[in-house]
Amino acid sequence: MKELIFALILFLFSSAGALTLREAEELAVKNYPELKTLELQSESSRIKAKSIKLSRFGEIDLNAKLSDFNRNYMLVPMSHLPNPQNSPPFDSKTFSYGISYSMPLYLGGNISRQVKIAELQAEILKNLKTATEWQVKYNVDALYLNYLSLSETERALKSYRESLLKLQEDVKAGIKAGKFAKVDLLKVEYSVEDVQSKIDEIKAKKSAIITALETLIGKKIDKLEPVEVNYQEKNYSLEKLYSELLRRNHFLRVKEKEIKVSLKEIETEKGKYGLKIKLDALYARNYGFDSEENEGYGTVTLNFQLPVFEFGRKKYDILSAKLKKLSKEKEFDKVKRELKRELAETIADLNSIQYDIKALQKKLELAKEVERIEKLKYESGKGDMDHLLLAKAKRFLTEAELSASYYRWESTLRRINALLEVER
Repeated sequence: MKELIFALILFLFSSAGALTLREAEELAVKNYPELKTLELQSESSRIKAKSIKLSRFGEIDLNAKLSDFNRNYMLVPMSHLPNPQNSPPFDSKTFSYGISYSMPLYLGGNISRQVKIAELQAEILKNLKTATEWQVKYNVDALYLNYLSLSETERALKSYRESLLKLQEDVKAGIKAGKFAKVDLLKVEYSVEDVQSKIDEIKAKKSAIITALETLIGKKIDKLEPVEVNYQEKNYSLEKLYSELLRRNHFLRVKEKEIKVSLKEIETEKGKYGLKIKLDALYARNYGFDSEENEGYGTVTLNFQLPVFEFGRKKYDILSAKLKKLSKEKEFDKVKRELKRELAETIADLNSIQYDIKALQKKLELAKEVERIEKLKYESGKGDMDHLLLAKAKRFLTEAELSASYYRWESTLRRINALLEVER
């Protein structure tokens, strides 16, 4: 019982501070700068839509103007015939101040269209953020699982090295007894050095992966927690998964909404050249420096504007907007095809890995048996050291390849889930 408690404490202590795959994904989503950038841009567009909505209520301005004329002018427009008893003031220098209000009554429906465009832009950026989150999480998964795959290969190579070192001691004892040749010892020592170089190479690759992971999650990594791979062979249908992808993938939603924006932009270009109605109101006072009079006046103006000739700009603006819409439709079709191709390739990769796993499982069984036989033959003096070393290499490398294949399978499966945007 004491041994069990001690083992449990030791396990918990060794696991303390280790980063899990789920935690790595969450940290990447939280800390990756591009995701925060997209979130802020989306919020900016959403707030811009509110500003455009309020523009329909117009604008109130305070006005002031200082004027110096080359002749005397009346302070305000003449409202009655002048007479000697009540002559209007004339001044060459005036100071005007007042308040004005301008409100668009009708701009061809462009205010509501601009609001919708800003709202769609906010949705586009929000969807792009979601799509990027899935890509970032998969990047984390791929690096994390690749690290574990290399760790399994390293573990197998270290076991191989330990086996070689044990064999080295056996050969040394055999040489002393006159049973084995000295050249056999050299062959074993060469194999030990070869395996050690492979182990050092894997350590360098693991270090590079840790650096890449730290860049993604924005945190120093001390240790990665192992991931349990529950291998179950999958048999996916491309058409079924592609149908699910079309329904769920947020990058496609981005392209769909870009087409909607381009439609609104066509309508906006047409509205620019339609009827516009604006209301302008002004109350101002003019002070004359010569007469020292301070006269007030007000105006209310209803402005109607209808372009009748714009030198062909309307045609070209609308054509430009239509071509932009067409390009967005082509881009949407391109993305659908690329996603289908990527999904098909990933399913093919998954099937290939599953075939490899079947073959490696059988190959490992055979490699273990061959190693056992070659060891017995060598110890009995009927075998050859080269054959034994080759058998050992095949057994340990097959074991490493099989372990790595399980992680490749898990990584490929997560790529399919990332395309479909479903949790593993």
